[in-house]
Amino acid sequence: MESSDLELILLWQQGDEFAFEVIYKRYSPQLLALAMRKTNDRNISEEFIQDIFLTLYNSRKNASEIASLGAYLSTILKNKILDHYRHSLVHKKYEEYLAMSYEEQDFSTIHSLEIKDLEKHLNSHIEKLPPQCRSVFKLRRQEYLSVKEIANRLDISENTVKQHMRKALRLLKLSLMNYEKIISIIIILKIPMRF
Repeated sequence: MESSDLELILLWQQGDEFAFEVIYKRYSPQLLALAMRKTNDRNISEEFIQDIFLTLYNSRKNASEIASLGAYLSTILKNKILDHYRHSLVHKKYEEYLAMSYEEQDFSTIHSLEIKDLEKHLNSHIEKLPPQCRSVFKLRRQEYLSVKEIANRLDISENTVKQHMRKALRLLKLSLMNYEKIISIIIILKIPMRF
C-alpha cells in the first residue's frame, strides 16, 4: 500500500531521507512536465524543480502543516514561472530598448551615462563573483554555452553548473536592486508608446 503524503512527511521529519526521495519521485515528473509546457525550456524547468524541492526541504520543520502537498508544490512552481516571465519581459524590453537605441544613435547624454554606469556596475559585480561562479556565468550568458557544455569544459557536474548559475544570478540581482528604477525609466522613455 502506498504511503500518503502526510505519512511520508512525518517519516521525513523524523529523519527518514528515503521518505523525501519518495515524495520527490511522486511529484517531480508531473511538475517537470507542467514547467516544460509553460516554459518550453528543459534547463529552466529542471532548475525550477530543484528550487521547488529545495524550498520544501528547507521547510521540513513545518512541512506537516501543508494541507495538500501537490497544491503546495504546484503553487511554488506557478510563482517561479510567473517570476521567470516577469524577468524575461523586462529583459526583452531592455534588449529592445538597446537595439532601438543603437539603431537610432539617439542617446541623450543622461541616458548614455546611466547605461554606461549600469554596464560598469554590472561588469564590476560580475568580476567580484567567486571564480567558479564567475566562469559559469560568463560561459552561460556571454558565450551562450549550454549547461552540459559548461560542465564538460569546466569538468564539473551539470548540477554544480546550475548551482553556480543560480548563485551568480542571485548575487547580481542583489547588486542591481538600486538600478531597477533607472532601467524602468530608460525603457519607458525610449520605447515608443502605441495607443
